Amino acid sequence: MGISGLTVLLVGKGARGAPVLEKHLLKRGCDIFFAASKKEASELLQRRRFDVVLSEFILTDGTAYQLMTPLLGTDTTMFVSNAVEDGCWWMTAVLKGQDYSHEAGMRPTEFRIRLDEILYDKSFRSTGHHTERLAGRREMMPSGAAVSVEKQARASRPARPPGANGHAEL
Repeated sequence: MGISGLTVLLVGKGARGAPVLEKHLLKRGCDIFFAASKKEASELLQRRRFDVVLSEFILTDGTAYQLMTPLLGTDTTMFVSNAVEDGCWWMTAVLKGQDYSHEAGMRPTEFRIRLDEILYDKSFRSTGHHTERLAGRREMMPSGAAVSVEKQARASRPARPPGANGHAEL
């Protein structure tokens, strides 16, 4: 199942050189935009809304955390990658407009799973079914019968995207 219509901004000098990440997002139907610097990213963020921002930590003209402020209070999620000796770690910087920069880093596999969960959730909420996803809440139906909202949501939501169960290849 594609997650078409979601927009993702990739930020950093290596953003265009991340074919595995780009392919992963394209397979999910995301529209991808690129910015090589903090300045370019800031300009794009002023002109349009992005569902997800994925940025290198060190940018040519600053750091990714300088991009956080305009995202706070929005519905955007931002992840930041930090190169380490044997690859990279990803940190959640902003989750649905809230500051999450205190969270621990994730290895690439953990990040892929988390990214797919975020993309799936945003896609699911954009269909208008998100109010039914409140787990444990019960609603009284017009007939008077109590129905589990989660049970209703399971019946109406689309299948989880590939990789949401941790088997994505990135």
